[in-house]
Amino acid sequence: MVDVLVVGFVVAFIISVMGVGLYSQRLIESSDQYYGATKLFGAAVITLASMSGIMSAFGFVGGPGLVYSMGTSSLWMTFAAGIGFAMAYWVIGKRVRGMADVADIGTLGDVVDVRFNSGAIRGLLALTIFMACWAYLASQVAGGGYVLAELLGVSVEVAVWLVFGLMILYITVGGMASAQLAGAYTGAVMMIGVAGVVFGFFQVATGMENLTVTVASAGEVTAGDVTKAFTPQLLDGWGLAKDSSPGLLLIWPIAFSIGVMGQPQVLQRMFSIDDPEGLRTVGLISGATYAVGSLLWMLIGFVALFMVANGDVAAFANPDLAVFQFVNRLHIVLQMIIYAGLVAAIMSTAGFFMSLASGAIARDLTRALGIDLSDSSETWVGRATVIVIGVGSVLFGLYGGELVAILGSFGWGTFMSGTLPAVIIGLLWQGASREGVTAGLVVSIVLNVALLAYTQIGNTLPLGMDFYFVTTSSAIVTTIFVSLVTNGASGENVPEHVKPVFDL
Repeated sequence: MVDVLVVGFVVAFIISVMGVGLYSQRLIESSDQYYGATKLFGAAVITLASMSGIMSAFGFVGGPGLVYSMGTSSLWMTFAAGIGFAMAYWVIGKRVRGMADVADIGTLGDVVDVRFNSGAIRGLLALTIFMACWAYLASQVAGGGYVLAELLGVSVEVAVWLVFGLMILYITVGGMASAQLAGAYTGAVMMIGVAGVVFGFFQVATGMENLTVTVASAGEVTAGDVTKAFTPQLLDGWGLAKDSSPGLLLIWPIAFSIGVMGQPQVLQRMFSIDDPEGLRTVGLISGATYAVGSLLWMLIGFVALFMVANGDVAAFANPDLAVFQFVNRLHIVLQMIIYAGLVAAIMSTAGFFMSLASGAIARDLTRALGIDLSDSSETWVGRATVIVIGVGSVLFGLYGGELVAILGSFGWGTFMSGTLPAVIIGLLWQGASREGVTAGLVVSIVLNVALLAYTQIGNTLPLGMDFYFVTTSSAIVTTIFVSLVTNGASGENVPEHVKPVFDL
């Protein structure tokens, strides 16, 4: 049972996040700033917001659960993501930011529409982003609600409506500006939470040598119907996936380094920075802060293995319980710090996706359909859309059952397979054509849905590959091949006002 002081501290923190979010409304002077926080923030805000947006609650809860289940295998995923931050900001950052200097930019749909002069591409990317946001939001509600209920000692419904209700309120008012500033605030709290985890790790496990020996020699531990086998392979360089799904150990470093470049949590923030000269610093520091944040993933997972191997707790039927079993053994001050960091991760990610999904529908889809709204009307439509999407995602996350679990892994790959062809290739390669990107986005949408269905009915892909790797590769190849034989908005046909961006 979580101490009442911890609950009070976490509730006070949640209210403080809402305060930061509501304050952000003062910064908004246009629909561009409502949807994209365009040119509003400095490097420090963007750095912390980027890290917190990618790490999310999965880094606190799901990541340690993966370490408990498969050992060190999943570390190939999280450590690669840190490298991806630097790649993203250094490789594509100035060109994304440059688009905000040559046109009115508030969404990624604006970026691709300006680059390719195509409402169809804007609409297809909006559909891709919305599908991924919906999947992310539903899984955040389901998983985050479970975590918040455990933490606050209330029902899942009460916990979800309390936290997500406040989030809907401040995102409705401040849009992406609220998501960015609140994300930076929660990112700073997450970093403090990392320090708490490090202290707690040495308090519980008393060091890596003791942990390694205990885990490697424990054999099998049984609790009721649950048996956990402990072998040295759990802690070697590959983990258990080397035997069960070797393809993942090849795919994860690629998908979670290059894949970070295609995440809107990173791309959207590139045109939120006020001074483009700060982008290289953001790439370096956000990559480093994410790597530090990955200690949450690794150390909580390791200490969960240690506690079960040492007989301190029973083998977990649900590996996601690991974080609670660990934190509840710590000093109350550390509990406050770490649980605040956990709630920060949930709020940062969910708030961002609410704003992003709103922009995809209220701005990108409406413009793609030729609906022309005034600047103020577009902002108010966005606010109404946040409410609809927020309430809808809460209801779906609470009552969507099995479908929510199925969609939980859908978001990352869907973002990656849509934005890599449209935004990354589109801005790195002047030869990318309107027809090529359109074809790539169609392939992305069709394959994401088809392969998700294919794998959910019991089929597997070769070498245990995740479907998003196939989807993303196919979308990229299609984009490049079709672009080589077409010339719409490519080469010399790139819109004149966009050509200076390719000199950056």
